[in-house]
Amino acid sequence: MRRGLVVAVLAVALGGALAAVFESSAAGRQQKTINIAVFLASSANTYWAAELQGARDIQKKNPGVKITVFDGQFNTNRQLGQLRDALVSKKYQAWFVGPNDGGPLTPTIKQAVSRGVKVGCSLVPCGPNIRSAKVQIPGQTIFAGLGFYPNGQLLGKLVVQGCRGINPCEVLWLPGLPTLPLEKARQDGLYSVIKSHKNIKVVGTAAGGYLAAPALKATQDALSAHPNLDVIVSSGDQMIAGAVRAAQAAGKAGKIKMYGNGCTFEAKQLILQGKQTGCTVYLPRTEGRLVVQALVNAVNGKGKTGVSIDPTPRSPIGGLGTKANIRKFTPEFHS
Repeated sequence: MRRGLVVAVLAVALGGALAAVFESSAAGRQQKTINIAVFLASSANTYWAAELQGARDIQKKNPGVKITVFDGQFNTNRQLGQLRDALVSKKYQAWFVGPNDGGPLTPTIKQAVSRGVKVGCSLVPCGPNIRSAKVQIPGQTIFAGLGFYPNGQLLGKLVVQGCRGINPCEVLWLPGLPTLPLEKARQDGLYSVIKSHKNIKVVGTAAGGYLAAPALKATQDALSAHPNLDVIVSSGDQMIAGAVRAAQAAGKAGKIKMYGNGCTFEAKQLILQGKQTGCTVYLPRTEGRLVVQALVNAVNGKGKTGVSIDPTPRSPIGGLGTKANIRKFTPEFHS
């Protein structure tokens, strides 16, 4: 009896130990829940919508990741309030910030980092220097994006191509809002490339408003003042779509070289149709993936801080799209 009792007791003990081992193993396999707050400059904007798609791509691969989206509606004060509320709530282990303006957000981001929140930013730098594509806030995990100054330099390279053999080459610069710091940085990059080419004459700058309709009107006005335009270069493909329509209405279809920014789905089609001449590459969905993957890694104690990534090398055509290579490129967002 005693021997049987001992055996029974051992069996129960061993069973309990084995059960504990299995429970521990199962717990180890469970995905850690990571709550990520995604602060978009505007949820309605197609670029930021593509960034969110990239974030969702990483979420699908990591079932424990939970994403909460905040719409800044292109209002810096609104976005700042959202960051402050998230900080007070203590709900989020990580922040993905798509700034409307990174400067005013800096103190709150610094507070979040000091409290252990992992922070990643894209497109617009988090920090006071709009021209720097490097991480500016100590402890920030990642910045993913092409700087505005080098983006302007890419636009400049396209203009140089378009003006080759034309003297003088009359150019219209069509930014969204010329007074924005990011547009000033982009314009400086553009001029840094074209200034040494004496044949290139920028005869006008017109605000395209980041939409086709105002760009159409701005281009019509520019063509009235400068009917011999050779090149139109813009900070957004959506504005080139308006410029194309203005050129068609003026009987100048195909006579003015058109260069846009982004290489969107619509720009690719216009280039293939011969209505747009080229574009510079942006990869918002890739940026979103890079940021969220880095945040997941950081929360799990992996990876480095202070990482800056230009996603352009991930493009199969590099930073410039033309009719010669655009078929090889898959756009990541709509105009």
